[in-house]
Amino acid sequence: MKTINKFAAALLLAGLCAGPAAAAKISEGLAASVNNEPITVSDYEKAKAALTEQYTAAMPDFFRQADADAQLEKAALDKLVDEALLRQKAEALKLKVYERELENGITEIRKRFSVTPDGEKLTPEKAEEVFRSELKKDGLTMEEFREKIRKQLMVQKLVQDTVKARVKLPGDAEVKAYFDNLALMLKGSEAEVKGLNAEAMDDLKAVTGRFREVTAERLRLRHILLKTKEGATPEENAAVMKKAQDIRRELAEGLDFDEAAVKYSEDLESAKNGGDLGYVVKGMLPPEVEKPAFEMQVGGISQPLQSKFGWHILRLEEKRAAQKLRYDAVKDDLEQILSQTSFAAELAAYLKELRKDAKIQVFLEAKKP
Repeated sequence: MKTINKFAAALLLAGLCAGPAAAAKISEGLAASVNNEPITVSDYEKAKAALTEQYTAAMPDFFRQADADAQLEKAALDKLVDEALLRQKAEALKLKVYERELENGITEIRKRFSVTPDGEKLTPEKAEEVFRSELKKDGLTMEEFREKIRKQLMVQKLVQDTVKARVKLPGDAEVKAYFDNLALMLKGSEAEVKGLNAEAMDDLKAVTGRFREVTAERLRLRHILLKTKEGATPEENAAVMKKAQDIRRELAEGLDFDEAAVKYSEDLESAKNGGDLGYVVKGMLPPEVEKPAFEMQVGGISQPLQSKFGWHILRLEEKRAAQKLRYDAVKDDLEQILSQTSFAAELAAYLKELRKDAKIQVFLEAKKP
């Protein structure tokens, strides 16, 4: 639970802080209240959906835990309670947001709507249309949106003045000690790591996973996937295999792999990019595909390979050898990691202080923040 709470703390200020629920929404049901400020069930469901998406991207292994859903539910409610506490404290201190600061904040939000998820740049008129559509979807008028941004900026000032001011930057000795522990973890010498409690060890393991991906041998792959349905008969599987063999024959005769991926691949996400899977390291691919992939030569195209997903044809674009972790190359990254860890701890401590005198009521079962 500690790991998810720390991650949630780091995400707390990443998006818009939700404002107090509108009176019209309260009739739908309350999830909680913070000093008599309501948190609606719909706000809770939105927070849970957003956290689920963020954890899927940043911590996919989290969902292997048996109680992952219960942890997410509690984290979503905790996040909303924490946001309310910070916002209320900022309002009590009457922190001032100047008009230019507000306009700059709104401009930054609007920029997010100028490009589609696929990277396509929109015209100003189309971007404004998408922006207004999102406001409508969230049930916000422009005035309510401006007020939401104003409160977010108030919270940012509060955090800047009261939390970040407490954060101590790591010294060279602390960074070097962290690097030494990271190097031991990368070598598989976890037992030699000393002086860390269980939570710090979990954090180090998570960081090790990220650096292992950076330093490990990596392949840049494209693939064409022909899916086989679950429970396919031998005849159905044979038909998919034959189609894969026919495509492989076309490739041998000169068909461009990118064009073939767009034309044939049933992995639609990668197909639109010519089958590009990006970089992969060992452990990311199905075993029956991974072994031959790492044995390929750059520019080579595999014969059809079967996995539980179907039949794959691979093309190896690039191969990068494993790299040694060097202190000078990662020192700045480690300083940032340690600073973020310190910030998360200080934010958690500050929120604990705010909770001591707060009146928090939870109306959802088994989700006490």
